[in-house]
Amino acid sequence: MSEPILQLKSVTTYYGGLKALNDVSVDLHPGEIVALMGPNGAGKSTVLKAIFGLVDAREGSILWKNEKIKPVTHQMVERGVAFVPQGRRVFTHLTVEGNLEIAGEVVKTGSSIKDRIEEVFQFFHELRKKRKAKSGT
Repeated sequence: MSEPILQLKSVTTYYGGLKALNDVSVDLHPGEIVALMGPNGAGKSTVLKAIFGLVDAREGSILWKNEKIKPVTHQMVERGVAFVPQGRRVFTHLTVEGNLEIAGEVVKTGSSIKDRIEEVFQFFHELRKKRKAKSGT
């Protein structure tokens, strides 16, 4: 197996004085699609927030390609890491395709936005059928 591209090593986070994550370690490898699952309050969102620098890792470390980083949201997106929060956090007045076009502007991979949208439709077939529908529907 290849080296991990993103790692959390013994990460502990807090919200104020309340410990939210305790000694969490995760290795993510290139090409993996990873889902975090668990009950409410288990720390799923907090793991993602730590990866994106939305909550500080007070203990432990986060590594990108074996280099310790202090995550910054836009830099993680530029690296190709996506955070898809639960709920309808989309531009509801735009179409599904319009939302994908906006997202495609952020990540520069060398391929066209049209090609990247097509890749999304390959993974999520139902979105293709709804590409012209308003995202709020």
